[in-house]
Amino acid sequence: MRHVGLVFLISMAGLVASCGGGDDIGVVVGIGNPGGGAGMNTLAVTVDPGPAAAAGAVNRLYTTVTICAPGSTTECQTIDHVQVDTGSTGFRVLASVLGSGLAAASLPLTSDGSGSTLEECLQFADGYSWGTVRTADLYIGSEIAYGTPIQVIGDAAAAPVPASCVMGPVENTVQAFGANAILGVGNFLTDCGDACANGVIPGTYYGCAADGSCQSVTVSLALQLQNPVSLFALDNNGVVIELPATPSPTAMVTGTMIFGIETQADNALGPAQIYTVDANYGTFVSTYNGTPLDSSFIDAGSNGYYFTDSAIPTCADQTAFYCPPANLTRQASIQGTNGAVATIPFDVDNADSDFAANGAALPGLAGPAASSQVDSFDWGLPFFYGRNVYVAFEAAAPAGVVGPWVGF
Repeated sequence: MRHVGLVFLISMAGLVASCGGGDDIGVVVGIGNPGGGAGMNTLAVTVDPGPAAAAGAVNRLYTTVTICAPGSTTECQTIDHVQVDTGSTGFRVLASVLGSGLAAASLPLTSDGSGSTLEECLQFADGYSWGTVRTADLYIGSEIAYGTPIQVIGDAAAAPVPASCVMGPVENTVQAFGANAILGVGNFLTDCGDACANGVIPGTYYGCAADGSCQSVTVSLALQLQNPVSLFALDNNGVVIELPATPSPTAMVTGTMIFGIETQADNALGPAQIYTVDANYGTFVSTYNGTPLDSSFIDAGSNGYYFTDSAIPTCADQTAFYCPPANLTRQASIQGTNGAVATIPFDVDNADSDFAANGAALPGLAGPAASSQVDSFDWGLPFFYGRNVYVAFEAAAPAGVVGPWVGF
């Protein structure tokens, strides 16, 4: 998933047959537990086959988050298989996974300021989701985001979906998302920023009256879904995702997400290069086969490399992926808005062969760009294998460079 100003785009094509996965949704086992690394600002992340309701996911990065009713340390629920997404902003949970220690009704509904409840629509490349905006405390590793606006997708208390939200099939289930929740930690502090604060944007936020009628509304920055990491007391200017190299399909990969950039010894920039991105869309220029692609982006929420190359055949059974007769090596460049350039070699595997390996981590998974993204190169999760990827938030200035930017 990625921030694109007015529309959210997400690829759901990664739900393919693979080995099964566990699902440990349950009551909270501890508040403010240490993260997965040596520092208190770390969180364990895993690439595995996904939650039981969506077993067979590939190249999806998961973690665990505890959600509490505001101000409570007992009315809480720990949610596993929360997808980490650097292409969106905000925390979203599927209503169907709540109820073991925390009911959706325990999370206060948000008012639009005019007496109606605030609800949100997400429009994807292949469907849409709908749900309420509620308030929760989020415990993420040893860090806490208090009073955070979140979305509860598929909430039974939501109003009927307004017609201007509907775009393709509804996607309000764990199976559709391949995750129990989504933790959006992209470059932006809010999910649609000034565009929604200063104007009415159909297909985003709605005020819904008691009679079930909804209308598009403007939403202040404070009421929009927030980047949870930016709300931490410390280590709140960005994230670093560290995953080991994975040269071939692998059953599972474990790594670390570090909060903050240049705030502690474990998140120093080191030799990484900074690539600034467009301040509105989080994009940069990638050049592939001599063609500059002005709307390119790095996105842990995408499960493959997505780009246009008519010379590479797609799979007969799954045209969302490439299936060359033999695995290929290709390269493309990344150029930040600051002029910094890197040339990146990458693999394009036969996706059918990769899926048959029953691995959750597929470093060579690739496919053609969606028709709405022909001017982009989507550097999805395979790009993260073997790299430390830095995501600096807008308005912050880690290493003395004002965000938004990415580094590697």
